Amino acid sequence: MYSEKEARELVIEAGLRLLKNKLIARTWGNISARVSENEFIITPSGRAYDTLKPEELVKVNMETLKHEGNIKPSSEKGIHAHAYLQRSDVNFVIHTHQYYASAMAAAGKDLPFAPCAGYGLPGTGKLKKAVSVCIANHPNNKAFLMEKHGALCLGESFEDAFEVAEDLERKSNELFHSKVSLRAVSTSFDASVVTEYPFAMFDNDPMSREYSYLGKTLPAYIDDFAQIVGPEAKCRRPKGYKNAIKHRNAVLLNGLGALCVSDCEDDLEAISLIVSKNCAAALFWGKEATPLNKADALLQRVVYLKKYSKQKDKQV
Repeated sequence: MYSEKEARELVIEAGLRLLKNKLIARTWGNISARVSENEFIITPSGRAYDTLKPEELVKVNMETLKHEGNIKPSSEKGIHAHAYLQRSDVNFVIHTHQYYASAMAAAGKDLPFAPCAGYGLPGTGKLKKAVSVCIANHPNNKAFLMEKHGALCLGESFEDAFEVAEDLERKSNELFHSKVSLRAVSTSFDASVVTEYPFAMFDNDPMSREYSYLGKTLPAYIDDFAQIVGPEAKCRRPKGYKNAIKHRNAVLLNGLGALCVSDCEDDLEAISLIVSKNCAAALFWGKEATPLNKADALLQRVVYLKKYSKQKDKQV
C-alpha cells in the first residue's frame, strides 16, 4: 500500500498519463490507491483530470464507504472498495471507458483475456454487486470488462494497473480488427449548413462511416452513448438530418459518417468519440449484442442532462 501523500501524487499522475494515452477522456472513469488496511484515496466526482489537484482527492473507508471532507468521491467508490476488500494484493485500481475495451464489453460476454461483469446502471448497487461477483469468480485476473460500460483494471502498484489497462486495450484492438474490416474512403459534409444548434461538426471517422453504410438507426450499446448522445442516433440521407437531430446530439449521414451537434463547442469532440465507440460495438458484435433497455437509456439521458446543466450553471 502507499502513504497518503504518495497515493495522492500517483493518482494524479495516473490520470494525466491515462489522458495522454487516450485511455480516458474528460471526467469519465475513476482512479484510486490503497493507503491503509481499510482506506483508499479516489478521484472526486465530475472533476477533470488535467486540472485535478492532490488535495481534491477523497479518502474513503472501504467498509462503510464514508469519506472525509466536503468533496464528493466518485459514484463508483463501492466498486473500488470491493476490489480492495476481495484482493489483498491490489493497491491500485483504474476504471476507464477506454475505446476498444468498452466496445468489447457491449455484449456482456467474457473474452479470453478479460471476464465481463453483468450489467447494472452506473453508480448503483446492482453494478457494484455484479463487479464484485466477477472479481470473486476470477481471482487471478487483473483486467475486467463491465457490460455496456467500460473496464476495471487492478494492480499491485500504479505501474502494474496502468500496464493492465494498456494491455487490455491492445488486445481488444487486435480482436476488433481481426473481425471487422473498414472501408478506406474519404467523405465530407458541410456542417456550416446546420442552424438548429449553435455548434456542429461533421466527423468521417471510419467506425461511424462504416456503420452509416447500413442505413440503420444506431441504438445505445454503451452507457455513455445513452447519456451524451441519446437512446439512439438515427441514420438519414444528408438532406434529411433536421428531424433526426431533435433532442439528440448526433445523427448518422448515410454513407458519410456522423453529424455531431451541441450547445457547447467543447462537447463536439466528446460526442464524436462516443458515437465512434458505439459504432465499433455495433460493428463487432452485430446481433450478438442487445442494446440498452430503452427505459434505462432514457433515464441515463435525463440524469446526465440535469446534472450537466447544474454543472454549467455553477461555472457561469
